[in-house]
Amino acid sequence: MRESTKAALGGIVAALAIVLMLLTYISPFLVYTVPAFAGLLLIVIVEELGIRWAIGTYAAISILSGFLIPDKEAAVFFIFFFGYYPIFRKWLHAHITIKPLRAVIKILLFETSLTAAVAVCAFVFYVDYSDITDGGKVMLVIILLLLQVILFAYEYLIRGVFWFYGKRIRPKVRKIFK
Repeated sequence: MRESTKAALGGIVAALAIVLMLLTYISPFLVYTVPAFAGLLLIVIVEELGIRWAIGTYAAISILSGFLIPDKEAAVFFIFFFGYYPIFRKWLHAHITIKPLRAVIKILLFETSLTAAVAVCAFVFYVDYSDITDGGKVMLVIILLLLQVILFAYEYLIRGVFWFYGKRIRPKVRKIFK
């Protein structure tokens, strides 16, 4: 694939991700789901162009979402986890073959990234998380456990999208971008 074709594909995916992220302006309850689906678009770049191009596309989407997306919480969650996770997952599965170790790394990355994202939202963009903290330590533990369910649901979704893309969509994309 020529460099210009690679750049065009990266631009198309970046534009689709930004348009998808703009849906948070229309409906604020999509603040957590839209960044996850925007991150799934990077699977096309990972599969077609490789991890380096995917990182560049992720960086472009992150910068643009920081400037263009009115809901900064959605942009932060994309930047801090959902945007790079499909790329990282591909790299992790290629380099670490021990499944329990991969699971531990994913959980630690998720918890660290999410904690950083919440801290940035709370202290930089002044997002109010008092509903969560009012419940005390027990509420925080329950939320952390529920977040693990979200991580494994996202992991399952990514696995399915990688499979579906490879089997059904990739041959069609290859015909278009020869």
